[in-house]
Amino acid sequence: MKLLFDFFPIALFFVAYKLYDIYAATIVAISACIVQVAYAWLRHKKVAPMYLVSLVLVSVFGGLTLYLQDEMFIKWKPTVINALFALVFLGSHWIGEKTMIERMMSGNISLPAQIWKRLT
Repeated sequence: MKLLFDFFPIALFFVAYKLYDIYAATIVAISACIVQVAYAWLRHKKVAPMYLVSLVLVSVFGGLTLYLQDEMFIKWKPTVINALFALVFLGSHWIGEKTMIERMMSGNISLPAQIWKRLT
């Protein structure tokens, strides 16, 4: 169910894109991200950082797409978000005691520190 919730904005974006155009799909993606964050907040009283980063990037790049009527901005969103996550994962080697993957998964699996570094 969490996986479905994570991909909710993406799925709606592609449905709207197929049925209408990139601009309608952009509005749908922004709206879906807002609903996703609001639901997470109402349900759990906290929001995962991934949802917030995604909301900000979709809002900024989607807003630029709609305002400037240039679809290249919304197409940059996946590249920018992947680059940000790559920087966070890379930086976790030097900042803090644990790597990012270890912080996220250590409650589910126990591995030696060297393996966590390789995974990251």
